Amino acid sequence: MEENAKKKKLNIPRLVMLATGVLLALLVGIFALVLEAGKKSLTDQTLVNRWSDGKEFAQISLFISPSQYVTNDEIGLYRHEIESGYKTKGMVAAFEPETGNPNLMDAYMATTTMDLKGEYGSKTLDTFCVGGDFFLFHPVRLLSGNYFSEDDLMHDYILLDEEAAWDLFGGTDVAGKKVEWNDMELVVAGIYRRESGEIETLAAGNSEPKVFVSYDLFKYDPAKPAITSYELLAPNPIKNYATDVVNSITVFPDDAVKTVENSSRFSYANYYELLKNRKGRIMRTDDIPFPYWENLARYKEGKLMYVALWQWILATVLFVLVFVNLMVFLVQHKPTKETFEKLMDKIREKRRAKKEGVIVFDEE
Repeated sequence: MEENAKKKKLNIPRLVMLATGVLLALLVGIFALVLEAGKKSLTDQTLVNRWSDGKEFAQISLFISPSQYVTNDEIGLYRHEIESGYKTKGMVAAFEPETGNPNLMDAYMATTTMDLKGEYGSKTLDTFCVGGDFFLFHPVRLLSGNYFSEDDLMHDYILLDEEAAWDLFGGTDVAGKKVEWNDMELVVAGIYRRESGEIETLAAGNSEPKVFVSYDLFKYDPAKPAITSYELLAPNPIKNYATDVVNSITVFPDDAVKTVENSSRFSYANYYELLKNRKGRIMRTDDIPFPYWENLARYKEGKLMYVALWQWILATVLFVLVFVNLMVFLVQHKPTKETFEKLMDKIREKRRAKKEGVIVFDEE
């Protein structure tokens, strides 16, 4: 009796360790799900997964100082340099190939304000001037109408958010109507709903209405707005291939551009780099502005960095727990070579019996 009670008492620590191990494994799994959900929650950062269809691509962003005064002329030169960079590395890549589909796509944006007049009233509105396949990279939530594209024959389209539609027309069913700007008429392509969460509003300055127009609207304007963000979807057959091509281009000075590979930013390697450089990341010593999607992504990856840190800590504790238990088992049972041979013989016998349909009972 006394001996049985002692055995039961000795088993309690093992049960506690087993329960602790199960709990740790569960938490590590939950953190993995949180990291995956966070990665997929930002549509602006997931073009590779939405587009590549199993092929290897990379999404790369360049954020440019306004002091460089980059316009669509420099964008045209940059596109040419990208195609040349791939050719130099022995790979064919093109934005507009003579045959087949393009394997390079890009988008760019500048910001300004526009004095717009509609049927209901006039208002000065914050404006995103976009080019390339911008809405492929950043599919804002349309309530009515359609996106516009750089490939459109005319570039006089405008995309209004709900509040801008109310300010200019007194309603939101206005796709196809026209607004006046600088003695020009712009066609309302559609109405979209801007993000309204606390963090989204902070990241985008979304307390005021926003509109989108084509950058080509300013093509012949001597005071056209400076492009401050450029994004690229490019072939990436091996790690850092696309990034190496981009880094080899010298159109913009290095100190005037910040480059981010979006397709790898929500990886454990990037979380580790963020942890190492978190102080420098918070401090800004340049004049390079970030667009709303980059502000939001930086906030999100900063949060997920700490989720990854806790996952690493718990995974390390779990590993130590399993290792200690294994060492205790080896010390207590002192297995020999013959022990492992018997174990392997038993496994082989069970496999053989299973193939032959024979049930094997373990000996007591």
